[in-house]
Amino acid sequence: MNIAFRVDASPDIGLGHLMRCLALSEELKNRGHYCLFFTKTNNPEVINRIKAYHHDSSLIPAFVSIQQDRDMLISYAQDQKIDWVVTDHYGIDASYIQVIKQRGFYVLSIDDTAQIHYYSDIIVNQNICAEKLEFSTEPYTIPLLGPSYVMLRDELLVREKKKYHTKVKKLLLLLGGSDSQNYILTILQSIANVIQNIELLVVIGPFNPHKAILQAYAEETDLPINCLYSPKNMAEYYLQADLAISAGGSSCYELAYFGIPSLIITVANNQRGVAYGFHTNRIGLYLGEQAEIKPEHLRDKVKELVEDKSLRDRMRQNGMNLVDGKGKAHIVDSMERIACKKK
Repeated sequence: MNIAFRVDASPDIGLGHLMRCLALSEELKNRGHYCLFFTKTNNPEVINRIKAYHHDSSLIPAFVSIQQDRDMLISYAQDQKIDWVVTDHYGIDASYIQVIKQRGFYVLSIDDTAQIHYYSDIIVNQNICAEKLEFSTEPYTIPLLGPSYVMLRDELLVREKKKYHTKVKKLLLLLGGSDSQNYILTILQSIANVIQNIELLVVIGPFNPHKAILQAYAEETDLPINCLYSPKNMAEYYLQADLAISAGGSSCYELAYFGIPSLIITVANNQRGVAYGFHTNRIGLYLGEQAEIKPEHLRDKVKELVEDKSLRDRMRQNGMNLVDGKGKAHIVDSMERIACKKK
C-alpha cells in the first residue's frame, strides 16, 4: 500500500499530531508499505524529523484555502498512486474527507474531538475518553477507539529496560513543542523549594522561543537542571524519570507506557478530556489549566507525589495497564484488512 499523511506541526498546534503520524508510519514501513507526508510545516527541524524516518514530504503553501489544500492533496495522491490518505488535522472538515473518498482513496482519520461527520473508512481516537464521545460516521466506518490504539514510536517501545526507584531522583518536565508564555520557567520557579535533591530534565521543544532565558535560569540557579533541546531519543529520558510534569497531550500516553506518574497541566482546551481521564483513573494528577494554576498549588502537589511512594506505585501500574504499546499494530491490521477485501 502507498499512504499519504496530511498533517501539520507549528507553534500553535505543537508536535503531537506529527509525532503520532510518524509512529503509525513506522508500523506501515516495517510491513513494506510506502509512506509520504503532505504538510504546510516548513520548520527545518520538523522536516528533518520526517526525513529521519526515511519518508518523502511535500510542502503545501502556507496560506491556501482548505479547498485548495484538498485539491492539491488529491492531485499529489493521484500522481503518487496513493491507496490511503491519513488525516490528522483539526482544519479538515467533512466535505474535505467526502471528496477524497469520492476520488477513490481509502481514508483513515485520526481524531481527538468528534466534532465533524466522518466519511472515513477508519476513524482512530486513541484517547482515554474516546468511548464516551458520540461520533457521526458512515455505516461502513470502522471506529478504533481508546488507548488500545495509542500510537507510540518504535524508539519508545523499550520499557522493559526501565528501573523504578524507591525515591524520586529525576523529574521530567515537558509541555509540548511550544511554550509561548514561558510557563516552563514559571513551573521551575514555583517548585524550586521542594525539589532541592531532584534532578530536573527539562524538554524544550523546537517552537519554544525562550531557550536562551531557560538556559540562563538553569545556569544561575542552584537547582540541578538539564535543558534538553528537542531531544532525538526521548526514550533515554523516560527511562531515567521517576516523576513528570506534562501537558495533556500525547506525552501523557508515553509517560503512562513507561509507568511514570505525572502531574498534568492543560495548555489547550482539547487536552481536558485526557487530563480528566488520567485523573479519574489514577494515572496522573490533573492540576488544571495553565493560566489558572497557583504556584503554591503546583508546589504542594509535586511535594505530595514526591513523598507518597504508594501513590506513585499505583499510578505507575495503572498507566502501564492502560498503554501496552501495540496500538499502531492494531490500526495497520485494520487498514490491511480493508485494502485486501476491496481488491
